[in-house]
Amino acid sequence: MKNSIYLNLFKKVGLKRLGSSFINNFGLLWLLTEPGALFFPEKLSFGWAGYLWLATLALGIAFIQRFPRISVCRALSSPDSEIEIKIGNLFNQPGHLVIGFNDVFDTELGEIIKPSSIQGQFLQRIYGSDRSRIDADTENALQTYNHLRTKEPNKSLGKTWRYPIGTTITLGSHDKRYFLTAYGYMSNDMTVQSNVDFVWQSLSKLWQEIRLKGHSIDVSIPIIGADLARTGLPRMALVKLIITSFIVASKEKFITRKLTVMIYPNDVESIDFYELEEFLTSACF
Repeated sequence: MKNSIYLNLFKKVGLKRLGSSFINNFGLLWLLTEPGALFFPEKLSFGWAGYLWLATLALGIAFIQRFPRISVCRALSSPDSEIEIKIGNLFNQPGHLVIGFNDVFDTELGEIIKPSSIQGQFLQRIYGSDRSRIDADTENALQTYNHLRTKEPNKSLGKTWRYPIGTTITLGSHDKRYFLTAYGYMSNDMTVQSNVDFVWQSLSKLWQEIRLKGHSIDVSIPIIGADLARTGLPRMALVKLIITSFIVASKEKFITRKLTVMIYPNDVESIDFYELEEFLTSACF
């Protein structure tokens, strides 16, 4: 699995980035070498063989500079928090996890919830596909929002109580919490609809919930709003949206020591990791 990840990441490097690094490195080596030839002309007059050696060295450095990484981490200047972008499985992460849900908090696998989705994996891996147990937990956590919910009479499958977009509840224990946030509208035809505003609202409410119940423990979040949510936004834009939202909220008040944005290995081909690294570096001022 790791070899295939690296292969896909190498494809993302591209000749343009590799060529740019090579030219910069070769120019720097040349700049350092040429003045020396004025003082030591006999030792540094190495002809074509010498310049071929310089080109090989510059290319080797370029490969090292552009060697793909499966994670990148940057610290915020204020507050004392870190943001990491990492390729891997969300459920292998320590600390708290964020799970995206629809506005009725459906839990039925199959036609309603795709088993391979993050929500589907959560239901299977954490609750062992025990719907009665997760329904009891979610309904108990949602009691605080009962005065805001509305009945959906035309929904034939799944749950029928709708909660406001951004509704976020907490399940699990002190050391391992699961933050369930509603970022999509479940249509009566069993398709989830979302958009930039919905995702931003859910993220804003999510950070508030984590402040209250996260106890500064590290938090990992998937790329919410991708695939079946139909936001119309590519994964790159969604990752940047998550990071921007976290930074803005963190500047207002501390949220957690570390936020990790998880990129599923199968999504690597749609992610430009190097662009995200540059974005993260510039964003964490």
